[in-house]
Amino acid sequence: MEYTYPIWLFFAAFFFYLSYVNWRETRAEIRPFVIRNREVASNPAGPDPLLAEANKEFAREFNAYLAGVNKAGRGRHRAAAVGYGISGVVAMVSMFLLLVR
Repeated sequence: MEYTYPIWLFFAAFFFYLSYVNWRETRAEIRPFVIRNREVASNPAGPDPLLAEANKEFAREFNAYLAGVNKAGRGRHRAAAVGYGISGVVAMVSMFLLLVR
């Protein structure tokens, strides 16, 4: 039993690594959606104003949705990072308790 500390050290390192990876993922975001205006050769009068306004409204609503998705993803990754960090600390405490006995 006294030689199981390398296993706890491996688990602690693994959990701390997963915590680090999830914490880094909190910075990853889905970029906002942008509608690009393009010249249409078949319509020399320009784009339809009603269609252009509908496109802008869609872009606003879709970007609001993406902001919610980004916020939820950030929260989930933070929670996972904290959980893995706590698991790493528990593994380290277990290792030290084995070494002290």
